[in-house]
Amino acid sequence: MTQSQTDRERAETEAATWLVLLSEDPEDRALTARFEEWRSANPLHAELWMRTVRAYELAGKAAPAASKVVPMARPKPRAPLWSRRRIAAGAVMAIAACLLLLAAPPMLLRLQADHVTATAELRSLVLEDGSRVRLGPESALAVDFATGERRVRLLKGEAFFDVVPDSNRPFRVAARDAVATVLGTAFEVRLTADSVGVAVQHGHVRVDGGVPPRSETLLAGDWVTVEAARMTRGRRDADEIGDWLGGELVARDRPMTEIVDALRRYYDGMIVVQDAAFARTRVTGIYDLRHPATTLASLASSHDATVRRVSPWLLVVTAK
Repeated sequence: MTQSQTDRERAETEAATWLVLLSEDPEDRALTARFEEWRSANPLHAELWMRTVRAYELAGKAAPAASKVVPMARPKPRAPLWSRRRIAAGAVMAIAACLLLLAAPPMLLRLQADHVTATAELRSLVLEDGSRVRLGPESALAVDFATGERRVRLLKGEAFFDVVPDSNRPFRVAARDAVATVLGTAFEVRLTADSVGVAVQHGHVRVDGGVPPRSETLLAGDWVTVEAARMTRGRRDADEIGDWLGGELVARDRPMTEIVDALRRYYDGMIVVQDAAFARTRVTGIYDLRHPATTLASLASSHDATVRRVSPWLLVVTAK
């Protein structure tokens, strides 16, 4: 089975979360059963679980009982609170060790980029031609202006461009295998693990990409999503394009996973969704990105889910 980078990153986070939950309460039979269901659902889950456990053991800690998959014949006395906290602290250390293994890609990204933003950071840029860029949280941009062409590369995240017209020098935004070409307009580009999205606030943009290659011309209110094997387009209110610049996300029948992914860029920690029904929900509304924990809790309570704060930097969404 082919796994996307998004699937892998999500499974890595879920494995680390299971480590914390099982270490906090190793005698909880219902919790162990849910863990086994998660692990057996996908070979990728089993692979990343073993990697997480190995990192935990390298940190000098004993792996949780669930990693050995040894059924308990009878209930055992519950560990003292101080002991459970110590185990949970060890699990947090192990997760930190796991995250260190993922540190290389961000370091490489910083070497490639001219501009990088942190969690919840919005940055305004003025390029040498006078064009303005608003870079979203956890985003990276490289600028390469040359004679006859203005080119930038969105390496991560999202950006809103307000381009100064210049008929002699097209302005091109490259994001993975997609390229948006304009002379003068305002539009946004969003890069995810699986796709590139372009939406136009005013003016017009030509987007080239997809396999086989295709071209789409977008006017105000048009959007297009470019994936490996297809290009999908649609329309929305032009005034809603770039909504995140004001700290809000306007959603019209959008999947919950998109909302949660947007909130992650504003939350200084990890958000894990363990409720499949919640993840599949489609929602419509206006959501506050500036207070991600509060917004997530409100979404959960409205859709038969709950948010558990496992640590100061880890939120887990589970069914009620």
